[in-house]
Amino acid sequence: MLQIAFYGKGGIGKSTTVSNVSAALQEMDRRVLQVGCDPKADSSRPFWNGNRPPTVINLLKNDRGRDPSMDQYLHVSDSGVEYIEVGGPEPGVGCAGRGILKMFEIIEDAGILDDDYDAVIYDVLGDVVCGGFAAPLRAGYARHVYVVLSGEYMAMYAANNICKGIANYAERRNVRLGGFVLNCRDVPNEVEICEAFAKRVGSHIVQVVPRDVTVAKAERKRKTVVEAYPTSNQAEVYRGLARNIVNNKLIATPTPLSDDELEELYFSFKVEDELDDEISQESLAASA
Repeated sequence: MLQIAFYGKGGIGKSTTVSNVSAALQEMDRRVLQVGCDPKADSSRPFWNGNRPPTVINLLKNDRGRDPSMDQYLHVSDSGVEYIEVGGPEPGVGCAGRGILKMFEIIEDAGILDDDYDAVIYDVLGDVVCGGFAAPLRAGYARHVYVVLSGEYMAMYAANNICKGIANYAERRNVRLGGFVLNCRDVPNEVEICEAFAKRVGSHIVQVVPRDVTVAKAERKRKTVVEAYPTSNQAEVYRGLARNIVNNKLIATPTPLSDDELEELYFSFKVEDELDDEISQESLAASA
């Protein structure tokens, strides 16, 4: 069974990536469970058909802390992907990390993870800065971690922090880095920068996901790209990512960079002249 977790900076496109990988694996006749570990509870949005499912946290709150039954929080999409949304407290109230820990207690007691899944995928909020959000690693639920990043500095900074978390749990919990998914933002030298970073931490780019309007179109249809536009180039990119994950042999314990080393690496790529040229051309076009 594949037991994998996706991490990355908030807003980097993690949930879009995860749901498309889940849909692609389901196409490959894999039985998939997707677990959304984010207070926003939107990891599985493309599977909802417009009907928001109840979250584990809300079920606990509504039933005065009593554990909900499996049929209340385990849902199935039209394509067959099974999913759970942990949810979280109201903004500014309580700790979402504790909710994740409680969710693992519930699904473990229910024996869900002992079921006959081919892949269990955890979609986890942002950086590994809290014990709750590190739960998939700390408790050994996820064996391989994939980090979604872009060529933006803060996305790479978050990716490096996540590598630090993986390194902390690597030996104790047999957790390893599967690699990086480059979700492009059209940053100058983006592929080269991310490949250099991946190499420095002892890993690789598993898949380059180009920026494509098909993703936004699929979101408007409330579906994954794989389901909404199955013959598109972007759908094939996500299928390629799913295949690469299944066949991935380049699993490693990362060697994260210090903050100074990361900054030195990132800014060693000279992009100022290219950016200046782009800005000048846009200014000329606007004034014409």
